[in-house]
Amino acid sequence: MFRKILYAMPAALTFFLAAYPAHAVEEGLSIYPKGFAGFMSGVLPPQEGFYLNDVYYYFSGSAGREVRNGNIELGVNARFQADFLQATFVTDWHFLGATFAYGGAVDYAWANIDAEFETRVGSLGLSTSNSAIGDSILQPAVLGWHDGNLNWNLAANVYIPTGAYRQRQLNLGRNIWGFMPQFGFTYFDPQTGWDISSAIVYVTMSDNTTTNYQSGDIVHVDWAIGKHFGQGGAWEFGVNGNIVEQLGADSGAGARLGPFKAESLGIGPGLSYMTKLGSTPASFNARWERDFDAHNTFKGDVVVASATFVF
Repeated sequence: MFRKILYAMPAALTFFLAAYPAHAVEEGLSIYPKGFAGFMSGVLPPQEGFYLNDVYYYFSGSAGREVRNGNIELGVNARFQADFLQATFVTDWHFLGATFAYGGAVDYAWANIDAEFETRVGSLGLSTSNSAIGDSILQPAVLGWHDGNLNWNLAANVYIPTGAYRQRQLNLGRNIWGFMPQFGFTYFDPQTGWDISSAIVYVTMSDNTTTNYQSGDIVHVDWAIGKHFGQGGAWEFGVNGNIVEQLGADSGAGARLGPFKAESLGIGPGLSYMTKLGSTPASFNARWERDFDAHNTFKGDVVVASATFVF
């Protein structure tokens, strides 16, 4: 059953690092989409293969204030959606006893914002939307190990500003570069079916030269506890959660709200299913996480649904 899971699950440590609708700390959210990692996030299949992931990410939430395009926005309600397409190549190369993989991701995103923003003559209403290709991720190296029931991985991830960016509009590009090293861990017991997983991502970003806004570094922790059941352990159900903690203060002339350190906590259920479509292994995953605490960032709901195919 463990071998089947390694093949059928996505290269979970990598797909969650796909591009996001590019609303970072400067605009209330990190460039890493919170709640994106889930079950088996420490597993990189040791067998060579091509993993194609299609991931739908949805976030709906609100924030008391944020800075966008150099303006302070108040009472913000936002909806972000993105469809990510990621290719991951698991090779037959080995380094330091680890399996080596690499990949990349592109996305198409949608966003809607309702808010008020401050001007010298008072507050003005704002309602706008946009859809376009967003920023992307290059993943030049992923190393995955496993030892019995323990699985862990390390990955280097480069955030690339491929999305368009213009002042005074709702942008789906962020106008920054980012580096997001990550560590994933999974304890999976094929005898009992229990899966305990976590992914830790450290996000550091360049400054936005257009707005002169330098967002502080952020740590994300996504975690999941689930149990496989059904024939061959094809199903898994459990609890997922996310923790966001901004370590560095925002700075620069554009940081009009001062340090503005973001933090949030979210939790919710998750479900996955593994099968074969003809001779092609496939897995389907869905989860919902609701924020129960948030400061200096959006508070709302995350929904993730993905389909992964192994060739």
